[in-house]
Amino acid sequence: MEEFKNESESFYREIRSIEIYKASDVKYINAFNGVFPDPKLALYKYRIVAESYSRGISTKTQNGNYFTDIDVSFPILDMSKSTYDKSHKYFNKKKFAIVLNSNTEKMLLGNDREKIKIEFIDNKKDDNSGNDEFTIAVSGDTIIKPQLQLL
Repeated sequence: MEEFKNESESFYREIRSIEIYKASDVKYINAFNGVFPDPKLALYKYRIVAESYSRGISTKTQNGNYFTDIDVSFPILDMSKSTYDKSHKYFNKKKFAIVLNSNTEKMLLGNDREKIKIEFIDNKKDDNSGNDEFTIAVSGDTIIKPQLQLL
């Protein structure tokens, strides 16, 4: 029998950034083997405010086959016209792979066969509250389990 130690860690894990790649730069076999893409190939890198980051990565089954369902989102606080225009141009497509970077590890999701969708959502309230933001929503699924690499 294998026994698992169920104790809290002596450190805090916190998201730091997300790197977005063209799915074609992340080959299926490399993702399967845990080979991460060269960070120089990243199209975009976002620094993330951990308090407002939402992460949903779960294992599901369909017809007896396991897959990983991805649902990640984070706010973009830069409300400039430039950010708005670029985000509409670059996103709202299903053609990406991502690497989530925390202070302790990084996780690879997506590849050239199983592309990840990234949506740009305008969440402006225009209510004089100061709570205006854009949202980047990342979604998709893959049969390859998320690959982790300790930092």
